[in-house]
Amino acid sequence: MNHRLAMFVLCCAVVTIAGMPSLADAPHLRPGDSFTYDITVQVDERSAQTGNHSKPQTDSSTGAGTATLQIGTVGPDGTANGTLNIQLIGYTHGQPVVLQRTLQATVSPAGEIHPSGSIDPLIDQAIALANQSSRDIAARDVRTQPRWRWLIPSPEYPMTIALNRAVQGQQTYQGLPTLIVQTTGGGEYVAQNDPVQASMNMAGTYYYDQQDGLFVGQAIRTDSIVQDATSGSSVDSSSLVTIVLRQFSRLPTVEEVAPAASASPTPSAEPTQTPTPVPAQVAPSPYPTVPVVTPTP
Repeated sequence: MNHRLAMFVLCCAVVTIAGMPSLADAPHLRPGDSFTYDITVQVDERSAQTGNHSKPQTDSSTGAGTATLQIGTVGPDGTANGTLNIQLIGYTHGQPVVLQRTLQATVSPAGEIHPSGSIDPLIDQAIALANQSSRDIAARDVRTQPRWRWLIPSPEYPMTIALNRAVQGQQTYQGLPTLIVQTTGGGEYVAQNDPVQASMNMAGTYYYDQQDGLFVGQAIRTDSIVQDATSGSSVDSSSLVTIVLRQFSRLPTVEEVAPAASASPTPSAEPTQTPTPVPAQVAPSPYPTVPVVTPTP
């Protein structure tokens, strides 16, 4: 069995399934809105073979970059459609990696970002998990229930990932009322008749603007172990993925840029208002592992 693949499948099984002060008084998103997220990824992996006298193999991969989402249209239900541009530079297996992709994407009213195609396996995984997190927080009344248990069923393994979530507070981040949600937990796959055993643990923090339905960021560490009794091999993987909304810009409306009415013979146009920058950025990487990046006000 390919343990590298098994480790990836386990991670993907968990996730199979990113303001402006005026957002609260306006539609969720509107044409011309632009988001930019910064992402760092790092993965450390150790593979070993029982009975093999060779040393365990270790490998590390890192990456960092940005993703910019430009909103083109917004449907009646608030679902936005746009273009996602991704640029990433990193290293994997000791070799440099450059990733550049442009594809269509949609953004749900809850802030879930859905690219039209695959970007990179681990980036796909991080986005999918962030989407599930946004959906979960969006549906919660965090004022009356600041602590809860989040259960994620795994379709590939007969197990459930159980995560404890707790709101640690709220801060204004670039104009966005951002909830700070601590997330810890894990799950195990232990079947009597299956030689493959697997476990996963997760810990980190999500940042989410529940008022405006916007994903602000995350810093999540995942530790996974997959063992195969038949081949005597095992893979121990640790990853860290951070996503931080760096900038969010909005085009002014016609009303905002139109000259103000004046009774004087020579009306003077009022200066155009400049949108307040808001965090927005997505950065992919071939593998996850990086220092935790915490949004600062």
